[in-house]
Amino acid sequence: MAKKKCGICGKELGFWDSKISVKDGVICCDCFYKGNFYGGANGRRINKFIDTQTVTEMKELIDNPEKLQAVKRKVAPANHHHRKPIAQCAFCGQDIYKDDAPLKFKDSTYICLDCEAKHNATKAHNWASEHTLEDFKKAVKQDINFNNIYFKKQQQKQKEEEQENAKKQAEKEQKKQEIAAFKKKSVRYSHYYFNRTERKIYIGKTFLDPDRFVDASEIVSYQVNEKGHDENKHHVFTRAAVGAIIAGTPGAVIAGTTGGKINEYIDHLGLIINLSDGSDFEVKFLTIKSKTNSSYAKDAYSELNHVIAILDGWKATEKVVEDTKDNTDAPAEIRRYKQLLDDGIITQEEFEAKKKQLLGL
Repeated sequence: MAKKKCGICGKELGFWDSKISVKDGVICCDCFYKGNFYGGANGRRINKFIDTQTVTEMKELIDNPEKLQAVKRKVAPANHHHRKPIAQCAFCGQDIYKDDAPLKFKDSTYICLDCEAKHNATKAHNWASEHTLEDFKKAVKQDINFNNIYFKKQQQKQKEEEQENAKKQAEKEQKKQEIAAFKKKSVRYSHYYFNRTERKIYIGKTFLDPDRFVDASEIVSYQVNEKGHDENKHHVFTRAAVGAIIAGTPGAVIAGTTGGKINEYIDHLGLIINLSDGSDFEVKFLTIKSKTNSSYAKDAYSELNHVIAILDGWKATEKVVEDTKDNTDAPAEIRRYKQLLDDGIITQEEFEAKKKQLLGL
């Protein structure tokens, strides 16, 4: 569907953009609200009047507040029957009613809509709330156009908002690129990305939670969440093997998932990771009923053990680092890291990085 354009400023207007329909086109709200069409007027009648006007006629009324005010009084006068005026205009003395939305100053004086239009002050309501009538009279003598001041402020505000949005968009794009680079170096399980080198987990955005990074140092423990059953015996089991990152030997959880009674079906398999701030999250590997010996279940257990191996590797590396704080024997420490590499606990890349660090290269 082709976009319509504002008949006054030419701005393109999409389907969801607010716009005012007139006889031969549309007008954007920015242009329309430069004129005070509804103040002191009968809303239903003024809407009918707008429907009969062309873009050119509307522009003429917007550019000429006094003419617009005269038209409103003629075609859509407000009904003030049985209502008392709230004040009299400080300039011309005519009655002012609450529905007129008059200009009210800080000293509780008012100016009617006719005088507003005459002095180009239909958009001066915010200014008036901070100034007195005398301030306004001085400004009138200086031939200040309050409407121009208002729209310049609006334009400045819009410009600042656009700059802020552009800044946020740039930051969002940069973050997107950083996440993409992180993902390329990571192993993915569901919407969790484990980066062994950077020792971080990236948790993708979900419907309820925003995306975030979790550092290895934030992980305090983890436990396997495993549920299954035997259909013939109607026996249900729930097994949780706990592995402590803070205290525990690497491989303890892997043994926990393979030991004990083997059931006919596995219903759920996940790894709950507990963080230092008291929160936790679960990496789910299997969430539908599957036979224990099916390829789907075997793949799920394989992925679980891979994740546990990564966590064990991070813990083992931390332990070696702590043990070597007071130990300056670089060759011995390199041999210890080589053993971790041979055991598959750390990667070749991690080993080489630590070796260079110990040798001061």
